[in-house]
Amino acid sequence: MGSKLNLLWDHFRFYVLDAVGMLFCRYAIGKGKLLLVRLDAIGDFVVFLDSAKEYRRLYPEQKIILCANSTWVELARAVPYWDEVWAVDVKRLTSELSYRFETVRKIRRAGFEIAIQPTFSRVFLHGDSVIRVSGAMQRIGSVGDPVSGNSKLKLISDRWYTALIPASQSILAELERNAEFIRNLSGQDFEAKLPVLETRSSLPDRLKISADYFIVFPGASWNGRQWPRSNFVEVIRQLHQNYGWLAVVCGGPSEKRLCQSIVDQCPSIAKNFGGATSLPELLELLRGARLLISNETSAVHLATAVSTPVVCILGGGHFGRFLPYPGFASDAQPLVAMHKMDCYNCNWICRQKHDPAGAFPCVSGVTIEDVTVLVGRNFLKTSKLGVDGVAVMRYSRRLVD
Repeated sequence: MGSKLNLLWDHFRFYVLDAVGMLFCRYAIGKGKLLLVRLDAIGDFVVFLDSAKEYRRLYPEQKIILCANSTWVELARAVPYWDEVWAVDVKRLTSELSYRFETVRKIRRAGFEIAIQPTFSRVFLHGDSVIRVSGAMQRIGSVGDPVSGNSKLKLISDRWYTALIPASQSILAELERNAEFIRNLSGQDFEAKLPVLETRSSLPDRLKISADYFIVFPGASWNGRQWPRSNFVEVIRQLHQNYGWLAVVCGGPSEKRLCQSIVDQCPSIAKNFGGATSLPELLELLRGARLLISNETSAVHLATAVSTPVVCILGGGHFGRFLPYPGFASDAQPLVAMHKMDCYNCNWICRQKHDPAGAFPCVSGVTIEDVTVLVGRNFLKTSKLGVDGVAVMRYSRRLVD
């Protein structure tokens, strides 16, 4: 009860703060500027890139400014689909009154003619609020996801838009969802394609690896989505034995200890790069890898965008929305190791018996063999893995056994 009251208080005080900011920071009437708002996670941004290029085509006379989550702003600035990128620290936006006020003032004074938020799962205090304070004459968004937030808050924020673009309410892959928004916004045909991230930088010497390597991403946004670390250790051992590859264990700064705990169990065949890379550096590290093995994280989408084969340990909470990719991408999409259950699409509200500190059953139920067999299948379908006779024989023998 206390947490709900705190959440309600946060929404109320920031709602009022935004109103005060709008009162004291008068909208600068302007033309020729478009604010494109994306404040969601890294993986969402990567999947958005295919449709992102369309805004330049649809609004050729507008100066496009991307309002971007600061966690992936470096990637956004390397993409030529917009004229400027404004970084917003989403955590500070909902925790620091002074930071939020300054953000409101900057956006308000810019004088946008059009503001667009294409995100399906809208967030009241993030993208919706940016649209509100923009003061743009045209404020366009998705009709949104009816189950992703508070319905009463959505009734309020819906009124901040001058147009809400229709969206299918059935489960739809995010690639298709972004394409749907473009079609319904423009009235023109548009088909989704896999995003592509071109080489923009080279790796520093400290991150260069002379041996063949694969990348392991053992972290996840929370424990329920995280495959047991002992499983990752065994997969590393088997892949080194079968293919001779070095394992590079990666993650964010908060996952250094997790990565080290895995490397400690196989130190001669694994390196810890947890917290050691910027986002552009991680992208180039993925580009040079033979393979990525990961929980359902942004790394899966990044690797796919640089054509690196992926095996993803996939739970069922949002099955079909972010992964697997749609059928048109079947030749290039990440392979998913999954433990199918009747309760899939639970929105990560797990009602199955499980250890509260451990993985949900749909994640922990994925076996080591499920993963290693998919690695072998990746060997057979792609040249990037560097197929050789020994590797294929080992994989074929496993299928026979």
